[in-house]
Amino acid sequence: MNSEARQNPYEVLGVDKDADARAIKKAYFERVRQNPPETHPEEFRRLREAYELLSDPEARQAFDASAAQQADGPEAAKNAALQEAINLFEAGDKVGGRRLLTELLNEQPDFHDARILLGRHFLYEGDAKEALAEFDALLARAPDHWQGHLQRGWALLRLQQMKEAADAFWRAGKHGPSEVSPRVALADCLEAMGQVADALKVLEQAQSLPGISRMDVLALKVRRIATMLEFGQDADAAKALEQLDAELPESTDPELRRWTGGQLSSSAAHLFAQQNSKGANQLLAFGRRFNPESVTDVAYPTRAILDVDALPAATREWLHEEAERLHGWRTVRHWMMPALYTLGLAAATALLLSFICFGGNAREVAVWIVCAVFAAVFCGVTWAQARRLLRVMASPFGRFDTIHPLHFIQVATDRVTVWPFVHLQNLHLVDHQDNGNYQDTTLELRFNDQRVALRVRGKEQAEALAQELMGRRRRVLELMGQGMLDAESGVEHLPAALLARADKKGRVRAENARSPWPGVFAAAGVGVLLVGGAVWPQQQSAAVRAWTRAASQGDLDSMLESLREQPDPRFAPQLQARVDAELGKARARMEARLDPGSAAAPSREFFTSLLDGVSRAHTRRIAVIWEAREGTVMPPREDFSELLMNAWQRTVDEALGQNVLSVNVGRGSPREARPLLILRVRDGIRGGQRVWSVSHEGLDLPVPPLELVADAADPRAPEVLFHAWMDRWHLPGAGSRRPLLFTASTLVQGARP
Repeated sequence: MNSEARQNPYEVLGVDKDADARAIKKAYFERVRQNPPETHPEEFRRLREAYELLSDPEARQAFDASAAQQADGPEAAKNAALQEAINLFEAGDKVGGRRLLTELLNEQPDFHDARILLGRHFLYEGDAKEALAEFDALLARAPDHWQGHLQRGWALLRLQQMKEAADAFWRAGKHGPSEVSPRVALADCLEAMGQVADALKVLEQAQSLPGISRMDVLALKVRRIATMLEFGQDADAAKALEQLDAELPESTDPELRRWTGGQLSSSAAHLFAQQNSKGANQLLAFGRRFNPESVTDVAYPTRAILDVDALPAATREWLHEEAERLHGWRTVRHWMMPALYTLGLAAATALLLSFICFGGNAREVAVWIVCAVFAAVFCGVTWAQARRLLRVMASPFGRFDTIHPLHFIQVATDRVTVWPFVHLQNLHLVDHQDNGNYQDTTLELRFNDQRVALRVRGKEQAEALAQELMGRRRRVLELMGQGMLDAESGVEHLPAALLARADKKGRVRAENARSPWPGVFAAAGVGVLLVGGAVWPQQQSAAVRAWTRAASQGDLDSMLESLREQPDPRFAPQLQARVDAELGKARARMEARLDPGSAAAPSREFFTSLLDGVSRAHTRRIAVIWEAREGTVMPPREDFSELLMNAWQRTVDEALGQNVLSVNVGRGSPREARPLLILRVRDGIRGGQRVWSVSHEGLDLPVPPLELVADAADPRAPEVLFHAWMDRWHLPGAGSRRPLLFTASTLVQGARP
């Protein structure tokens, strides 16, 4: 038997025996504030035991019945024996308590309180069949005993005999016409059977029981609202909540409103346990109207990210103590990686800006725009990373994870991520191995639709942490269900009202918090300004490099490109003089090769016009375009554009020398200018004759357009037409009659002496 005398819970809390639940709860919280568990653990234990006993209607009724032991007569002896059995159970002597109750029942079979106590003991121990046997024995002697029917229903519920349990609860209500607990038990049973509408009806009818107190009516209404939310009837629940608010205006007794808020909180704990966070938060948010002074009855976000500057001083002090205990700010990896990232980005940004500002090639406007965009991005990202490094170095906490009485907390630099335990729905452990050797364990925590992964070294440590987290969740829900969450030690370290300030994204920002975006945009603007300021110097530098490159190479093509792409006034006259000098050499070769007495002498004016055009247009391209007649598909090997290009290249090389004019088929590179001259040949058939219509574009040449005719059946028609073209324009090479295409046979012929 317990060596310590059981204290009167009414005396411990300082309330009268007829005090209602509201007065009991008020007295409990007043005494807890006077005797906090940190400084008065023993007194707090006594207060809590007394409150738990008096807040349970059945336990309170049993205590009140046993308290009559001080009276005289046989009832005093019976109650004394019943109290002795209770003390034995509380002391852990279950065998002794059962033996004492069995002896009492053998002597007094109609001692129903003893049989109910014995049956409830079996239920508590998980032996529902033994409990059912005791309650059946009680009802056999007292069929109208409503408590016997109620307890029998609980035993049947444990045995999964739902219909029989519902019948027992109904009979308990029938024989206890003014009792609330049988109706609530019946509603719970009907919910478990899926008969939600019937359960709601039972709870509504129970509000009209004779002699029912107003507090019981309010408790039934809250219970009914919680059932609606649990089974998805949100619209009906919202209407019922508004009606409840209308029934309890602010002019009502404040204690009654606070008590109603506690009932809503208790129902929210049930919904959290059913993983219905939305409905639970709806009850908590509404209950806040009735009990605004509570520090824990608020809607909890799934996750809240708080700026450190938004935390009260007490919270920051607690976090600093946790950082010292867990060595959060002393880890090298906390600042090492941000420092490496910052240095890497700074180096990359410096290299990019150097390339942009000191690159050797001239750039077009589109290229400068792309450079400005890259500079803005790199400068903005580098500034943001540097700002993060400064925050890391200035952080008083560093990085660590810790456990608050109500939340799992992750601290990182100047932000605190809070995961309320009420939303913890699942926890999974995954062991990681490498070649069969254990490495670490990952704890995967699921808070509603969001997940958190924690890596823990050591299986035992991981399992211990998992058990602690789940144990915290159970305790939070138990205390919330009992309305005792405010009294939990340590809840003041992180006020729940602070979490309720979270926006839709779960952020709680400090009042004076500065947005990082202005700095990012300012840094990006600096990058753009640097690029803009580098345009003129880079262009000048590119011009110098282009002049130096063209001067060092000395070929006509590079000098023409420099004059065409970068006509810098400082160097253009010199380059133009060198181009004219090269073209002068070509004129000299032309005059030497095109003897005034030769047949090609009239073409001197033609080539002179070409050289003058090169000097003016700074391009040496001649495009030859051959257009086949409609409906003709030529194989690639018979493409006359290539044949004519080769023939014309030989012709101009004979007249001017090599590398003076470049002949192609009109498909120049993107950097090349437009052709100096376009020679267009349109092929056609007319009256059995093959006809070439020759025209030129781009220069005003002293040669007329041509229409050349040859026998269409002649396989050498292209050579005939080309040589006729050369004859008409008095071009060199007309007399040699070389073929357009050097085949194997012609090469052999050309090799003979």
